[in-house]
Amino acid sequence: MKDPLPDLTTLVETERKMFGKYVLPIAIILILIGITGLLAPILLSAVTVGIVAAVLVIAGLTWLIHSYQLHQYHLADWLKPLLLLTTGVIMIALPNAGIASIGLLFVLYFILDAYRNFTRSHVYAGHGRGWFIFSGIVDVLIAILFLATWPQGSLILVGIFVGVNLIFDGVILLMIATANKP
Repeated sequence: MKDPLPDLTTLVETERKMFGKYVLPIAIILILIGITGLLAPILLSAVTVGIVAAVLVIAGLTWLIHSYQLHQYHLADWLKPLLLLTTGVIMIALPNAGIASIGLLFVLYFILDAYRNFTRSHVYAGHGRGWFIFSGIVDVLIAILFLATWPQGSLILVGIFVGVNLIFDGVILLMIATANKP
């Protein structure tokens, strides 16, 4: 069964409602952070690994408290919080290794996205099939770039790709903020 293409007006209004009056400032902040990432990719890579590590540490601590409150006695009940906490601490202690790990996650992401684009090209045969295939090819090339330069290349590539993504997200929000309201 073919999925219907989403209605653009509905998407724009949903985004406007989600961000409210903050669409424009959020868009500008994302674009500025993205540009900073392109100018200083190692800095944005370090910030990215710091944010991921912080999320892992907070999640690990939360699960530890949860396991303690539930009076868990089995080792299996403590493995998840300990793994989350340990991974976050290692990423903080060894940020280069954390960035390299994020680089490998990007490889996995781009391979999965390429697969999705190649399979979606058959679903939306009449609606930009060539763009899906082109996007899938670009995804494969980016995954190869990450693998060919790994682990040292991740220091720069993670920051560049996070920066580019933030710029595109900011531009999309900027377009939503300035679109004519129906």
